[in-house]
Order: sequence, then C-alpha cells, then structure tokens
Amino acid sequence: MIAPESSTLLTLALYALATFCGVLGTALRSPLWRKAGCWLALAGFAAQTLLLASGFHKSLPGGLSLGAYLQMLAWFVMLCGLTIWLRMRQEAAALFSAPLALMLFAMSAPYLSALIRVPESLKAPFYALHIGALFLSLGLLALAFAAGALFIYLEGRIKSKQRMEGFWQDMPALSILDKINAFTVLTGFPLYTVGLASGLIWAKPVYGAVISGDPKEVITIIVWLLFAWLFYNRLTSNWKGRRPARLAVFIFVLSLFSIIVVNTFMDTHHAFIRS
Repeated sequence: MIAPESSTLLTLALYALATFCGVLGTALRSPLWRKAGCWLALAGFAAQTLLLASGFHKSLPGGLSLGAYLQMLAWFVMLCGLTIWLRMRQEAAALFSAPLALMLFAMSAPYLSALIRVPESLKAPFYALHIGALFLSLGLLALAFAAGALFIYLEGRIKSKQRMEGFWQDMPALSILDKINAFTVLTGFPLYTVGLASGLIWAKPVYGAVISGDPKEVITIIVWLLFAWLFYNRLTSNWKGRRPARLAVFIFVLSLFSIIVVNTFMDTHHAFIRS
C-alpha cells in the first residue's frame, strides 16, 4: 500500500514541474516548454489516477481525509483541463489546470490525517454521484475562473491601449478564452444540478428534511441560482465577453468560500472535523 505522504509527493512533483515548464514556456515564448508542461501535467494526472485506484486513502479506516478530498478535487480540475487540451487543441487549459492542481495538492498535505467521517447511510453509490458530479462541475468552474480572469485582464490591457509585447503576444485570443468559458459553463451547470439534486434528495432520510437551513445548503443554492443565470444567458441570449467572465469568476470565488470558510468554520452537516 502506498502511503498518503508518498502519493502526495509524487504527484505534487509532477504538477510542480508542469507548472514550472508552463510558466517558463510562456515567459520565453517557447512552444517546446509549453508542450512539455502539458505532457507533464498529463503524467501527473496519470500518476494520481493510479494512486487513487490503488486506494491509498484506505490507510484511514472509517472515511476519507480532508486532504484526500482536496486531492480528488485537483484530479477533477486536471481531468477538465486535459480534456479541453486534447479535444479542443487548447493547451492553455492544461497550463491553467496545473497550477490550480498544484495549489490544491499543497493545501492537502497538512490534512492527510484529518478524517472526515461519513454517516453509514451515505456510504453508497448515490453519495458517489453527489460528490462526483459536484467535483466535476467545480473542476470546470475552476477553468471558467481562470479563463474569465485572464479575459478580463487582457481585455483591460487592450482597451487601455497598452502594448502587447513579448509573451503577451502568445496569450490565448479573447475569443478562445470566451469559448473555454462557454464550454465549461454549459457542461458544468447540468453536472452541478445533478450533484445538488442528489444531495437534497438524500438529505430527507439522513437529516430529516430536504432543506434544513444548513449554511452549506443555503450557499450551495445561491451558487446554483447564479450558475443557472449564467447558463441561461449563455444558452439563450448568446452572452459573450466580460459579463459572463466576471460572473464565472464570482461564482468560483463563492464556491471556494463555501468549501474553505463554510465547511471549516461554520456549524454545518458538511463540516471538516479532525478525527
């Protein structure tokens, strides 16, 4: 059995190398280094997939650790980024994903022994659907955030007539960033809806009510409403540019607030509690 610490160091090293190559390739305007960053990100993802499949988390009987949840979120972020890279030929998505996954792995290290106990009634495929759909949608939201933030910054430089020299010339076109934003939103919202609906359905037998006023439930519904508004306008009003970029950034920041602040510091059924 591979220890959690070893699995973290292996994948962390690959994601760090991917991030380094991506940043270096961007700074030096080197397609070779950027391509190396993408392939290293793929190698890190493959290594993490094998480690997850080996069941390293089983060294903590009774549930997963908070660190394992963060590492799974990193896996979903990389899955989304690599999928866009391979299907849409947009290496920026893979290069966005590597530093995001690296940060999640760095955050996970201190919490590999912080066990999150899951009620016996939740240990079922339905719970896997709830977590899997939400994590995949969050991975897509992370890419929407990265693409949206870069879109806002680059558009600001262009509108203020700042010179786009050096590596700025190699940045993805605004149309490409908007395309990534649209793809992640149109794909992520249905998944988020499935994850939210499955959680609400399960809440009745587990907690006695579909909606109990739990802070996590409230903020998750707020995120869903904002996500729905973005999805609706992307689908029916052909929203493009700065408005959907800003909203995608805000939704992801609110989701991080939910994960980091609500789950850690508020009285909620989803609280992260050390065993």
